[in-house]
Amino acid sequence: MHTLSFRYIYAVIHLYILSNMDQFEDKISAWIRSGLSVNGKMEMATYGNSLLMVRLAGTDFRLKENWLPDRWHVFLQVYEGELRLTVNADRLGFDAPVYVDFLSRFAWSDVTLAGRYRACIIVAEQEFFIEATQSIRTKVTDGMMYFSQSPFTSLKENEAIRLQQLEDVIFGTLREESNVFTRELLQTMACAWQYELWNVFFHHHQTVRTEGKVHWNDIVSHFLYLAHTHCREHHEVGWYAAQTGVSPDTLSAALKRLFGKTAGIILNELLVNEAKVCLNNQAFSVQEVAEMLGFADQSAFGKFFKRQCGMSPSEFRKQENTAG
Repeated sequence: MHTLSFRYIYAVIHLYILSNMDQFEDKISAWIRSGLSVNGKMEMATYGNSLLMVRLAGTDFRLKENWLPDRWHVFLQVYEGELRLTVNADRLGFDAPVYVDFLSRFAWSDVTLAGRYRACIIVAEQEFFIEATQSIRTKVTDGMMYFSQSPFTSLKENEAIRLQQLEDVIFGTLREESNVFTRELLQTMACAWQYELWNVFFHHHQTVRTEGKVHWNDIVSHFLYLAHTHCREHHEVGWYAAQTGVSPDTLSAALKRLFGKTAGIILNELLVNEAKVCLNNQAFSVQEVAEMLGFADQSAFGKFFKRQCGMSPSEFRKQENTAG
């Protein structure tokens, strides 16, 4: 009796997981396929709900504007063609090869590939991506503030070739079904891919690492490093100001010049992102998430989350589960 019950429960859970995986793949497929022209071709490979890659080729493509929720991170690599897009009401254009990181802080619309094109769209689940790139963050903080203002990188041919080779390996691994360490392999490859991208970025912006003419650039870089590393333990702007050797007002003024946001707003956004990643992990209760994020109790965490997101942690978790 117990054996049958266990098998039944296991089967139900397994079917639920497979159903969610199918929903994720179908959702992305429908989103991208709707932008294809008649002669457009699309090839897709996935790893559960964690990582998805789509190879695109054809003539004229327009990405629909029903963007994925913050839980997923979207990247675009254009190998051939002309990219046109609107960012925060500004219309921009780039000749291939070019890489775009669709940061959630920007308002993206009317993303089109004009003429004959060849491209790759990568969709990474936030928790998977954070785990994969953990070792990178402390090494690229001095470039983050520059890249976050303009998350586009035009590539030289040899740079595009190296990146495509890495992307081809990731795509091939996604297609394989026999790997025992698929998640670990994919995270290692995703990390290598990001290292290559940051290597390109720093080559193009040597001044990011070599110039120190403006003192507040160093302050902002230090703050970004500390915020990404310690936002769970330290929620107060005063702590970060003390570490960077300036007053809270000076720190916020420097950040406002670059990002249009104060230190407090940036810290809250980072903390909310961390909270969403933790809440999407069903192994943690809301109380445990509150403790992990340094809140005094579940009530304090709930008030913070509702103030930032307009819903309680439990409501967010229910919404994400329903969305699949």
